[in-house]
Amino acid sequence: MDYNDFELVAFWVLCFAAALPLVAIGIHVHLSRGARALDWYMFLGCLGSIVYGLFAGLAVGAAFPPPHVPGLSEGKGLDLRGISLVFGSWFGGILGFLATLASFATSKAVRWRRQRRAARSHLMQAPGTGQQ
Repeated sequence: MDYNDFELVAFWVLCFAAALPLVAIGIHVHLSRGARALDWYMFLGCLGSIVYGLFAGLAVGAAFPPPHVPGLSEGKGLDLRGISLVFGSWFGGILGFLATLASFATSKAVRWRRQRRAARSHLMQAPGTGQQ
């Protein structure tokens, strides 16, 4: 596996590495936590996605630098190896941000619908039947 193959795989991993865990965390927060935790999830998820988009590609590029090519280091060509890592982290940050907003909105809509249905069923009960 040469560096070009690594860069292609790393690009796709960086694209989805933020969104998939954020959706899983959003589902967990929706099922087991309260509405207050959902607000914190949205705030921290959006902030984390922005930080991820800015720094994840640079961190992977620093951890796995491209191999040294004498022709490129002497200024005989434009070395763009590693740029897809930065683009992958940008796309991943944007996708993570959108995934956080989508899971937050879906969870809020489900909670709102559930509360509305409960209120409607409470109003539909016949008065004086003793049901609560």
